[in-house]
Order: sequence, then structure tokens, then C-alpha cells
Amino acid sequence: MSLVIRRLDLASQGFLPRSLRGVDLDPTAWYALDEPGARAHPDLDRILSVASALRPDVDIFYGDEVVFDPAHLAQARPLLKSSFDLTHLIAQDYVGWMLLARGRRLIAYCDSAPDADLCTYGLLLHCARHDARNERVPEALSVRPTPRIPLPSQVRRRLLEHWAREAAPDCSFFDGMAPDSLRIQRRLVDPPLVALVVPTCQATCSVGTAPYRDRPHILNLLESLRDTDWPLDRLSVIVGDDVGDDAIYARAWPFEIRRVDTRRSAGDPFNYAAKMNRLWRVAPSEYLVLMNDDLIPQRRDWLRALMTFAMDPDVGGVGARLLYPDGKIQHAGMAGGVMGSCTHVFIGQQASVATYGGWAEVHREWSMVTGAVFATRKSLLERMNGYDERFTLEFNDIDLCLRMRQMGLRIVYTPFAELTHFESASRGPRRNSPFEIANFLERWRGFLTDDPAYHPDMVKNTSWVRPEEQSDAWWRL
Repeated sequence: MSLVIRRLDLASQGFLPRSLRGVDLDPTAWYALDEPGARAHPDLDRILSVASALRPDVDIFYGDEVVFDPAHLAQARPLLKSSFDLTHLIAQDYVGWMLLARGRRLIAYCDSAPDADLCTYGLLLHCARHDARNERVPEALSVRPTPRIPLPSQVRRRLLEHWAREAAPDCSFFDGMAPDSLRIQRRLVDPPLVALVVPTCQATCSVGTAPYRDRPHILNLLESLRDTDWPLDRLSVIVGDDVGDDAIYARAWPFEIRRVDTRRSAGDPFNYAAKMNRLWRVAPSEYLVLMNDDLIPQRRDWLRALMTFAMDPDVGGVGARLLYPDGKIQHAGMAGGVMGSCTHVFIGQQASVATYGGWAEVHREWSMVTGAVFATRKSLLERMNGYDERFTLEFNDIDLCLRMRQMGLRIVYTPFAELTHFESASRGPRRNSPFEIANFLERWRGFLTDDPAYHPDMVKNTSWVRPEEQSDAWWRL
């Protein structure tokens, strides 16, 4: 069965016609919102019929966009999108057009919004505020000869401030890292106690330059915390140390520090998951940041950036933007279905170069983030019994994220918590267990092959995110 779709042409930057209020909208009909001149998918009614049958709870569907001029075949630029992500929408007008909207939702939005706010971005915020569902169709629904002009950030900020009065009254909005992007930040009048949970074997930093080189990573990290934009009397550090030397911890530190002896008997294998489970259970606070010792924060507000999201009850965990000492990206989120399992997106790319869609430069959701920096809550870890200790070294952090996702919680990445990561010093040498790899894939292969935070038409053989070539796409014919 197909559906009849009525078209509504938008003005530039996604503004709806103000005359829409005078139109007798049919609450049971579907409306296609797109700009004049855009070419719609020839089977749009069939696509909508299938999508609405599978997801009758959704009020707005959106799809991928393509900039394509038939006179320049090689210059096609598909913009592929993830499943709906409010965190990403706050940062960027990424959903774009076309939108397929139920008439009842358009009526509700038009009845509540001032004329000046009648735009697709405002419509999406309205749906999010009223628990209406927005969702992606992973297919190009329209094609246009020139790039879409997104709604200016100053207009989006005004709409977000109106949305935040009810949805996030303790948050403010600032310019973001990517061009025309925004950042949400929580106002913390009385910052809570946060515990940093850090495993160490007092490994020495062997790369980089002074003052970090040839000193224990844990000492470098502790000294860097002095400059953190957080009340240091509201900061606690739990260090699990495999070495018996207490000299570092005997120094005068401006924050509370507790050393936990985690030395192992001779021949006792290293189990990172078990070590971290032991450590977070003795933390004195609800809010935790599980983190490696081989890290140096590059922004004073890194902890505020993590806590902006970690304090939301519907967030399971928050990951950071991690850079190698040479300035290349080590972590900006993780995508499933790549190279047979999952991967760190953009790994090895220069951090100064813009990434696909600006994804590494904006806060957004991923299904997985690394455990090298992971902000979460103690009560949640208690509820989940922490890490699965069968994943002794690898996959324990990814498994934790996916179990949180399974509970309906969000996993957020923020680039505003940016740290240099020397990588693996706190874990020691890697040894991938075939049993652990098989166990992980058996548990999560189905999810990874259709990761909602990624896209099925992205390349699967590289971490450098880009769309697959689609020589037979409908818009090329």
C-alpha cells in the first residue's frame, strides 16, 4: 500500500511558509517539506509506506541528502545521516530536508510557534520536547543541484534557548568548534563531587617533550589536574597502583587522593576489567570519570564538558576527544560494522582538518566510546555490575556502552573534553584473546552490522569515514 504525500515547499534555510497557518492541514495526511527545485525520490510514497508501517510511532521521517548536478557526475556529494540524535541536532542543523511529517504534528507545531520560528529546525525541537518521534530513513529522499544552506547559528541559538526553558533550564549555548556549530553547556552553580578512577603501573612516558617525557604518566596526569576548571576540593582521585612505591601520592595535592594497592601475585594475569571494577566501587561519589593514567587534558573545562552530559539521567556514559601526542585523532567516537567489528572513527587523521560532516568537531551520540575517558555514574555501574570481567583487556568498554544502549541510555561524545592520550601505558602490553573476540562478536554482531549511530552506506574497510560509491543510485539515473 502506498500513501499520498502532499508537498510543502520551504523558503531558504528551512523556513516554513507563514501562510501555513491559514491552510486546512489534514491531520491524517503526510506532508513532504523540501525546497523548490529539489528532486524527490521516485518511490517516495512506497518508502514512506514501509517506514510508517515499521515505525507507526514516528511523526517525522528524514533521509539522506545529495548535492548532484548531472553536468558534473564526479562531484556528487551524499550527506549520510545517523538515527535521530538530539545532542547532534543542538550542535548542527544536520537533519535538513526533506522531512516527511504527519499533518497532526505540523498542526500542533504551527499552533504553538511564533511566525518567526516556523522552520524545520523548530519543528524538530518541538517534536523532541513533546516526546514525538523523529527518525531516519537510511536512503536519499531528495537531491538538489546546490548545497542546502543551514539555518544560521544565531537563529538556532534563539530557538534552543526557547526549547531549553522547559527541557534544559540549567543549560546555555555557545559557539562550537566546527563552523556554524553550537555547544550546550550546563551551568553548575554548585559542582558535585567527582571521582577520577585511574589504574596505573607507574609506566614512564617515553614520547613527547618536556615536561612530560621520562616521568611516570600518573605523575604527569596528577600535576595536570591542578589546572582543571573545577573546584579542586570537589575532586577525588582513586588510583589503583600495581607498584609498591607511594612517593607520588605522599606529595601535597590540592585534591583528595587515595591509593589502592592492586599488585598481583607472580603469574597472576592482568585483568583490566576486574581492576577497574574494584576501583570504582570504593569511589566516594556518584559521578565518576574512569580514565587511563597516560592522559593530559588540553582544555581547562574538560571535566565540565563531560559533566554537562553525564549528569543527565538518560545518559549512560560520555566519551572525550583524544589526540595522539603528534596532534592526530586517536578517538572521536566508535562506529560498528567496520572491519568486521568496530573502529575508532577518523583515527590517524590530523585534528586540525575538518572531518566528514564535522562529526569529530561536534558533540553527538555514538553507540560506543572508548573507556580511556568515560564519565558515568556509580549507581548505574552498581546496577549493571560494572565491566564484564570475561573481557580482560579489550572490548570491556565497548560491551559496557552497548549494554547501556540496550537499557535505553545514551552514549555521548564531546570534543570539548579534549586530552592528549599516550595510549596503553596504564594497561601494559596488549594481547587479544581469540575467545574474547569471539564472545564479543557472538553477543553484539547483530547490533554492530546496523549501528544506528552510523550509516549502512558508509565504507566498511577503513576508519576514515566516507560514503560508499553508489554508481547505481536513483539520482544518477
